[in-house]
Amino acid sequence: MGSAIDTQVAAVNELTARWAAVAGERDFVVSGAGIWPLLALLAAAADDPARAELEAAVGLPAERAHSAALEVLRIMAEAEDLSAVLGVWFAEELPLHRVWSDSLPPDTIGRLTIQAALDAWAARGTDGLIDRFPLRIDPDTMLVLATALVAKTEWREHFVDAVLRPETGPWRGIDGRGLTRTTGDLSQVSLLDGSEPVTRVVVTGTGDLDVHLLLGAAPDATESPDASPPGAVLTTGLAALTGQVPVRDHLPPGTTGPGLRVTRHRAPRPGDRLDIRMPPFEIRSSHDLCATPELFGLTAAMRTDRNHFPAISPEPLALAQGAQDVLARFTREGFEAAAVTGLAMRAVSMPLSAEHLITQVEVVFDRPFGFLAVHRATGLAVVAGWVAELPGRAGGPDDLFG
Repeated sequence: MGSAIDTQVAAVNELTARWAAVAGERDFVVSGAGIWPLLALLAAAADDPARAELEAAVGLPAERAHSAALEVLRIMAEAEDLSAVLGVWFAEELPLHRVWSDSLPPDTIGRLTIQAALDAWAARGTDGLIDRFPLRIDPDTMLVLATALVAKTEWREHFVDAVLRPETGPWRGIDGRGLTRTTGDLSQVSLLDGSEPVTRVVVTGTGDLDVHLLLGAAPDATESPDASPPGAVLTTGLAALTGQVPVRDHLPPGTTGPGLRVTRHRAPRPGDRLDIRMPPFEIRSSHDLCATPELFGLTAAMRTDRNHFPAISPEPLALAQGAQDVLARFTREGFEAAAVTGLAMRAVSMPLSAEHLITQVEVVFDRPFGFLAVHRATGLAVVAGWVAELPGRAGGPDDLFG
C-alpha cells in the first residue's frame, strides 16, 4: 500500500474515531468511509471559510481532496468483499461547471427527478440491505451527493449457536442468544495497549474483509468506577490499524485483559485452542449529519450568506441536509454491513455587495397630472402642462392599469 493511500485511509479512520467518540453509549453504527469521500469532494470545490473547515474534517489539503475521495471509493469498489458507488444528481435548473462534472467518474451524475429513483439507487448500491435513501428531497433541493457501500463476508470458520448467560456486568442474569467458536489459531487474539487495554479478536472472512471485535475494561476490572467508554475502545482499535497503538499478539500463560485469560493446563486432545463466546447482533442507525456539523466540517457550509462551492456551480449553494443510514449484522455464518450517506444542497440568495446597493422608488401616474418643460442650465420652465384625461390607446383599456 503506497504512502498516499496510507494517508487517505488514516484520514478516514480518524474521522470514524472522532464520530464514534461522540456517538453515545447506546447501540450505534457509523460509517466514516461513507461520509469522508463526500466531505473531501466538497472540500476541493469550496471557498473559505467552508474550505478550511472541510479540510480539517477530512485531514487533507483541499487541492488533494478530490483525487483522494475518488481513490478511497476506488479502493472499496475494487475490493473482493466490498463495493462502493458514488451518486450525484442535480436539478434541471442548476447550471454545473463542466470542469467539475467531468472530473467525476462516468455514470455517477444525472438529473434529480423523484424520491423513488433515489430509493432504488440506495437499494441497488447496498444489495437491498438499505431500501430507502436517507434524505427526503423537496422542491428546493438543487444538488444531491451520495455514497452507497456494502460489505459482506462469510467466516472461514463458522460459529455455533448457543445460549449466552453472563455472570457479571450489565447483562448479568439475562439468558440471550449466543455464538461460540473454537479454533487453534491463537494469532486471532491480541491485546491493544492504549490508554486502557483493549482485547481484540480478529474474525477472519473468506475474502478480504475481517471483523475486529474489541472489548474494553469492565467497571470492576480497573481502579476507575466506569467501564471504558465506547469511543475510547473504538479509537484504540482504529489507532492499532496504523500502528499508533502497540499490539501484543504473543500472549504467554498468565496474561489477562478485558474478558481475556490465558492459561496452560492438561487436555485430552493436543493443540492450542482459542474459545470465543459472543452474542450475534444486528444494529441499524440513522444519523442526522447536520445535528453535529462541527464534527464533519459543515458549520460554515450550512450558512446561507455566500456561495460556498463556486467550483461546482455559479449558482450560490449551501448545505441543506445531511444524513446516513447504516446497518451491521453479525451471524454465525458471516457479516454484512451497508451504509447510504447523502448530502443535499439548496440555492441561496446572495446579499448584494456594496457597489450594487440601490434605492428603488415606484410611482404610478394613474390620475390627472401636470408637467413642466424646464431648461436644465437655468431652471427655466419652458412650458407647463396638465393631463386631465387618459389618452386613448389602441391596445385597449386594460393594458397598463387593468
